[in-house]
Amino acid sequence: MSEAETIEETEEEVAVAEADELRAQSRDCIHRHSAYAAVGGLVPIPFLEMATSSTIQLRMIAKLCDIYGVPFSENAIKSSVATLVATVLPVSGVSYAAATFMRRIPVAGTFFGLIAMPTFAAACTYALGRVFSWHFAKGGTVNDFDAEEMKDRFQSEFAEGKRKATDFVKGGSKTTSAKPTGAAATAKA
Repeated sequence: MSEAETIEETEEEVAVAEADELRAQSRDCIHRHSAYAAVGGLVPIPFLEMATSSTIQLRMIAKLCDIYGVPFSENAIKSSVATLVATVLPVSGVSYAAATFMRRIPVAGTFFGLIAMPTFAAACTYALGRVFSWHFAKGGTVNDFDAEEMKDRFQSEFAEGKRKATDFVKGGSKTTSAKPTGAAATAKA
């Protein structure tokens, strides 16, 4: 093997190791912030839980920007986050009002508040993290992020995040046995 081939092979190994390290840091950041969002979903004050989740999600995206060396712009991110989250929200604000009302019903409301809201917050945060991480890993920036193009990927990641969050909230542990399909499988980059 020539010296040039050895250097080229070493450079490829370093690039793979760096990419693996970025993925690991990204994954840890996403999981940590998803757990924070689940706890924020326990806040019993309507709209405060949404503000808590939004703050956690913006902070997570800022951390992902740091990990991938992408400049962060809160203004550029907010509209993209709103567009993506709207794809998984119930059909209208009436549904949110119904969810808020549901939380006030004895027993059922308590169960709903302890399971549904934290699960939704964690799943949204997970999906946002996965979508932005994928975009940044492909060389994208905050400014060229197209939320409309990412809706399908976001919905797929949301479904995966909801499954993971439900298992976690119900007392399970990290689930790794289920094989992701579709966009979730390709997002494992």
